[in-house]
Amino acid sequence: MATNTTKVQAMAEKDLENQVAALRKQLATISKSLSEHGYELYENGGSSAYEAVKKNSRKAARFVGEEAHMVSEKARENPMTAVAIVSAVAGIGLLAGLSAYRR
Repeated sequence: MATNTTKVQAMAEKDLENQVAALRKQLATISKSLSEHGYELYENGGSSAYEAVKKNSRKAARFVGEEAHMVSEKARENPMTAVAIVSAVAGIGLLAGLSAYRR
């Protein structure tokens, strides 16, 4: 009986080791993909990950601010177009809300 338990335990450990290896491989693939798109993952601990998130969130906030400024400039240049776009988006939102409500 003890050998049976030992065999099961060894099989479970081997299975877990295989799963961990597969997860590490997937994480490496994801990290590589993210780094190709300009993101960095740090493996040195929480503070490095925090710094990376902080750095990337600043970049994102700056980008959103620049885009918002550009959109507001275009809205000032073409007010009727801006009203038409906002009305169309509101109409689509209203229709989507009504269709979701009826289901």
